[in-house]
Amino acid sequence: MTETGHIVIAGSGRVGHRVAQHFADRGRAVTVIDPEPDEAVEENDIEVLEGDATKPSVLESAITDHTDVVGALTDKEDTNLVVCMAAKRYDPDIRTVARTEDRAGDEYEAYVDKIYFPERASIRAGVNALAGSDVRTIEEVTGQLEVLDIRVGYGAPAAGEVVADTLPEGTVVIAESGGHVAVQHSTKLVEGRRYLVAADRDVVGEVLEQFRGEEPV
Repeated sequence: MTETGHIVIAGSGRVGHRVAQHFADRGRAVTVIDPEPDEAVEENDIEVLEGDATKPSVLESAITDHTDVVGALTDKEDTNLVVCMAAKRYDPDIRTVARTEDRAGDEYEAYVDKIYFPERASIRAGVNALAGSDVRTIEEVTGQLEVLDIRVGYGAPAAGEVVADTLPEGTVVIAESGGHVAVQHSTKLVEGRRYLVAADRDVVGEVLEQFRGEEPV
């Protein structure tokens, strides 16, 4: 998926709400589908569609030409599977993520792109499951700091630029991903290479913009 595409999330409970809010805070377009949407979701910069996501007409009304991923994050495993299968039937190129409650959900991997187990992982893992591989939140550190594992996209503003000149104040590039090579302020960022980046939460959006590459044609 791209780092700017639209995200559809079925379920506005604790998991769905927090994952949706994470992406909305990053400037992503997010639509949440729920028969009884949580009021907290409605108050934020998130489009809310009241309805049953297992109904094709409801799901299709939420999906746009820019939708990259559908995350079925309700507390009902069978509902999540149906939503993901319906999304794939509507558009085989849409990436699907299903929340399950136990390891038995692994058998669903033939029908969805990614399985997410919230009971053995944090909300951060749910965010990463939907985000794909280009950006992974390693940790939301206590306070206002996040640590990201992020790839420099091809054609990204930061590609070929010196760390000190291209990233906003409040950002530190720690090392190349894997921690094998430390990064200095004078280091040039290389296209296609992954880096560990610590950033204040209020500048994470700017960091992502600098690392974001060209949209595929």
